[in-house]
Amino acid sequence: MTVARAAGLILTLAGLALGTFVDRPREREIPRVGNQFVLQGDFHVHAFLGDGGVAPWELAREARRRDLDVIVISNHNQQIAARIAADPERHRPGDPIVIAGQEVTAPRFHMVAAGIHETIDWRLSASEAIRATHAQGGVAIAAHPTEGSWRDPDENAFALLDGVERTHPGAIGSARARRELAEFFAHAAARNPSLAPIGSSDFHFGAMLGACRTYVFADEPSERGVLDAIRAGRTVAYGGEGQLFGDPARVRAVEDLIARHPPPPRAEPASRLASWICLAGLLVLLLFR
Repeated sequence: MTVARAAGLILTLAGLALGTFVDRPREREIPRVGNQFVLQGDFHVHAFLGDGGVAPWELAREARRRDLDVIVISNHNQQIAARIAADPERHRPGDPIVIAGQEVTAPRFHMVAAGIHETIDWRLSASEAIRATHAQGGVAIAAHPTEGSWRDPDENAFALLDGVERTHPGAIGSARARRELAEFFAHAAARNPSLAPIGSSDFHFGAMLGACRTYVFADEPSERGVLDAIRAGRTVAYGGEGQLFGDPARVRAVEDLIARHPPPPRAEPASRLASWICLAGLLVLLLFR
């Protein structure tokens, strides 16, 4: 019994040590294309103290580990975690930009309001919610706008949107979801030529942060630079399986960047091994306690 328990403890500690080593954030420099910085962002992230699984003060570190330069904390209809995460006092040198936001979740639409400081009333119409976001200096992004998430018939909303989630993990493996995202984007882009294609993970608990992401061509690596780039449509949406959507010249630039530095895989082999070692150790400890 004693030997088994010792083995279990060793396995658990070995798994924790390996996981800590391989999951350390990697140092990276934001690349430039011409005079613009190309930041990698995830603009639909949920956090604990709401409907996410990771504490807001840990999300910046997780974002660094996933090679993200900017994230938007966007819990459903509240900003508690977003305000904590965006507090400059909590930021460490090298941390990604953390933008406070909200997923405005209404019966007829879901929308990420990024760069706001006051909660948007979910009882507003889509057009009213977008205008309220703009009044605070934020940008409005249609969230996973499939038929089940966006049923607001207001055509004015399509022209007012700053961005649309063109890629989303829910579309991986679903031809129907891919078609609906493409159709919604085309419909909105016909009314707003500068519409930004956005890739987001909609991270809650199990999905991978940055599985789908956005490449942002910003004049400066700051919250203001990111929001201005979205307003101008200077983005490329990455779909997690190599798909890229956006202006052809920017897509080619992102293809070159990905060829040199591809996004992290959905799960590092060493991280998986660390998890299994840890699990084996815990099982041994439970069986021979």
